[in-house]
Amino acid sequence: MEGSWNDVRRLPRRIVTLEQFIVDTFTRIGEDGIERPVDQPDQIGGGGTYAIIGARIFIPPSRLGMIIDYTPPTLSKSMRDDLRKYGEDIWAFRERTDGHPTARAVNRYQGQTRGFEYLTKPLLLTPRSLLDTPFGDSLPSTIHFISYPAPRADMILSEILNLQKQLDWDPIIVWEPEEESLEIMERLANDIDIIGPNHNEVLRLFKPAIPSTPTETDLKSIYHDLCIRIANLRPKIGVVIRCGHLGCCYSPTAPKGSVPEVRWIPAYWNVHREGWNQEKVVDPTGAGNAFMGGLAAALDSGKGLDEAVIWGSVAASFTIEQDGLPILTVKNDKELWNGQDPLERVMIMKKD
Repeated sequence: MEGSWNDVRRLPRRIVTLEQFIVDTFTRIGEDGIERPVDQPDQIGGGGTYAIIGARIFIPPSRLGMIIDYTPPTLSKSMRDDLRKYGEDIWAFRERTDGHPTARAVNRYQGQTRGFEYLTKPLLLTPRSLLDTPFGDSLPSTIHFISYPAPRADMILSEILNLQKQLDWDPIIVWEPEEESLEIMERLANDIDIIGPNHNEVLRLFKPAIPSTPTETDLKSIYHDLCIRIANLRPKIGVVIRCGHLGCCYSPTAPKGSVPEVRWIPAYWNVHREGWNQEKVVDPTGAGNAFMGGLAAALDSGKGLDEAVIWGSVAASFTIEQDGLPILTVKNDKELWNGQDPLERVMIMKKD
């Protein structure tokens, strides 16, 4: 699935995330409001990690990159070995020298809502962070980032634009605008290729009126309208709103003067899918980030947005099937994820 991009640009294609590697811990807030530990071991985490593995489901390690800032006492050898199983070429391991340990965070679950909080100081990356790594030898063709903690997008985009002038670099930019302001989104949209909030983030951004007990139809109508509002800001490629079990609402950027067309695809695992049962959904942690990674892999391979959202949905489908990252195996020289070929799921979704 290398596509024709290498012939067109004569440059190696690579997707790199600017997100921090994180060790995830977990708690749950009960109906009594008390936070309690969850019987679940610490696991590999971070939105960037899930995005890169979401892309890895479709493309080889040589086309991916992520910096891992860590200290040996705070990132176990077993976790490092687990990362390497996805491909040595992906990871640039760097020992932290700023006196802080490997970044850790707590994921707090309350019903279907997840809260997130850093427990240690993160080392926030920017495009210039790549210059002193193997990824700086040939800058990436696609950049993924999440603006958490906000505001962060301004600084990242400013560096990208400066490097564009200095190095003739024009990456695809995939942005998850978590906790950014609407004013910042309006200002930056024209320089971003994909704006991809999830359903909670887009509601926080626009604060629309919502019925006290909204139906799925109510929610889909709200997401539809908000998708149009973001599409009217005219990102280069389009807008994607990840809506959990409702699927994905998206719109390619329309020609000037035209009304954006909003399209929907279902989540891969839904009650109408052959083989569906509730046990397919084990843990949604990172599924939205994996979606964005799968989408980025498609765009970086020369696919259009209609196919890219399918790749994203398939990447998310493997991510929710277990605690932590999906399992990669090889059988008869063919990569399988959780024992299945992701392209088979792509073909199934194309028939939906």
